Amino acid sequence: MRHAFRPSGQVWACAILCLFALQLTACSTLRFRGLTPESPRPSLEVPLHTPTLAPILLTPVPTATPQPTPNPGSPVATPTFGLPLPEPKCSVTPSWGLGDVWKNESVRTRLGCPTGEQTGVQGTEVYFERGFMISRPEEHLIYVLLDRGQAQGWGAYADTYLSSDPESDASLVSPTTEVGRVSLLQPMGRFGKLWRENAWLRDRLGWAMGISPGSQVSAAAFNGAVQDFERGVLFWNANVCFVLRTDDMSWDMY
Repeated sequence: MRHAFRPSGQVWACAILCLFALQLTACSTLRFRGLTPESPRPSLEVPLHTPTLAPILLTPVPTATPQPTPNPGSPVATPTFGLPLPEPKCSVTPSWGLGDVWKNESVRTRLGCPTGEQTGVQGTEVYFERGFMISRPEEHLIYVLLDRGQAQGWGAYADTYLSSDPESDASLVSPTTEVGRVSLLQPMGRFGKLWRENAWLRDRLGWAMGISPGSQVSAAAFNGAVQDFERGVLFWNANVCFVLRTDDMSWDMY
């Protein structure tokens, strides 16, 4: 008498596990097509090229640096282009004329809080064909203002002038001007020394301008005020207030 084969419980369990494994394999093939144990999962990392300065500075060739995979739980910075700058929280605020200029939102949010007291300054200034020079004697500086409102539009240069230095260079002959116009002159003294020793500045500024039609004097003295801030300087020349920003080296006047 022949007995029918009845699989045991262990055999049934083994068969069910095999079928389940086959289904997982099929799902894996559908979701990750083309992936095998020999072909690793493609990386989500994007190469980030390190920026360098101008080639003339002979900096090393940039290398590809992998960008770290962001942590899903970490906050992501949101771009703030076009948004207003935060209001500075200052323990001391500027007063008088410089304070009136600082109260402008576009001025105080760019300059930040004062880092020093407002002080008087007895300086001199020269107007050129394409810019200005203003001295700040107590800091032994000369501010050179070129392109208003433009980045890199001004700079601060050390005032190295000594009383023993020559006032001018006789070999530099200024051009003649039309009748009724102010004279174009060679700047003298501290301004002339910086102008003569820096060819780039000389080309950008051009010749100095006389303080009045027919005058052979270009430098004018003034009694003004100056104050330093976190990100710039307010400088009053008894006529206008120059706002010198250091975040992008731009300037304006009020």
